[in-house]
Amino acid sequence: MEDIDIKEIRSEYQTYVAKATDKNNEIDWDILAGLLCINGDWTKQGTETLIEVVKNYGSFILKNALALAAAANIEDGELGL
Repeated sequence: MEDIDIKEIRSEYQTYVAKATDKNNEIDWDILAGLLCINGDWTKQGTETLIEVVKNYGSFILKNALALAAAANIEDGELGL
């Protein structure tokens, strides 16, 4: 598996987060989920899972999961979300 560069997708997701953030700098997760489904081509179930994982584990754990998945050459997991 090639090295994974997240710069482009991170920029895309930063745009979605900015659109879903209110005046108090709080993310409206429902709006973000809608943006991911409509603009990001995520399924509703995939979006719900993604947001749950992000909120529960954050980037520290997820970067390790990304590194392990890349090392194990697993691009799409068994759930295929």
